[in-house]
This record gives sequence, C-alpha cells and structure tokens, in this order.
Amino acid sequence: MKIRFFLLTLFISGSIYAQHSDWIVVASAKTHKETVDALERAILDKGFTVFDIIDHATGAERVGLNLNPTTVIIFGNPKAGTALMKCDQQMGIILPLRILVWEDENAKVNAGFIDPEKYLKEFTLDNCKESISKMKLAMKNLLSSIEKK
Repeated sequence: MKIRFFLLTLFISGSIYAQHSDWIVVASAKTHKETVDALERAILDKGFTVFDIIDHATGAERVGLNLNPTTVIIFGNPKAGTALMKCDQQMGIILPLRILVWEDENAKVNAGFIDPEKYLKEFTLDNCKESISKMKLAMKNLLSSIEKK
C-alpha cells in the first residue's frame, strides 16, 4: 500500500512539474508591489507599451474572496507583435505579452511567463523563430531586473 501511494505521489508530482515546465520563473528580491512597479518601469524603459495591469487579488476581494497578491502585466510592441501575427495570425490569442507576478503562501514573490518557444510547436512560426528567440530574451531580461540573486 505504501509503495502504491509513493508511486502515485511521484506520478502526480511529475505531472504537476510537466504542466509548469513551459514557464520561466524567477524569485523576486522585492515585495509584490515593488516587483510589479519595477517590472512596469523596466518594460517602459525598454520601449514596450504597457496595455494593462490586472490585479487578480483585488478582483477576488470585490466578490468576497481571498487571493494572495497576483498581478498580470500585459505589454508589448505592436511592430514586433504584428510581425509574429503575419507568420500565424492565431498568435493574436497569445499577444500581447504577459508577465505574472504572484506571492505564494510563504510570502515569497515570484514572476514568470510562458516560454515563447512553446509556441513554435503550436503555431506556424517557421519564419519567425528569430523573433520568438528575441521575445524570450527580452522577457528574461525584464525578469532579471527583479531577480533575487
């Protein structure tokens, strides 16, 4: 019985890891608010447009629910995004870009995004591989501005 439980736990853990293996995540050296603010500044400093900042915890609070601080920063560069959508217009469901900032139950603040290279398998982007690589690098550079070292 114990062996079966161990194997089931191992299988479930592996499945959970697989679900998150497409993410690039860093631990922040800042509070949740400081992380969001620092990322917003870095995004603007790099010449991106911030389209929206969604505070999920405030939304939850409005309906009487509790959620640890969880914020999505939605941003992009219409010139680069348009080029990607010309490769495959369905990339419009992915764009603009998003970085999620969240505080876990231990008050640890993380920030991350889905690795854009994942989309090479999901969309017709053969002519846009370089753009995807640049997108990933730009987003990693943004995260480096808040990363705990």
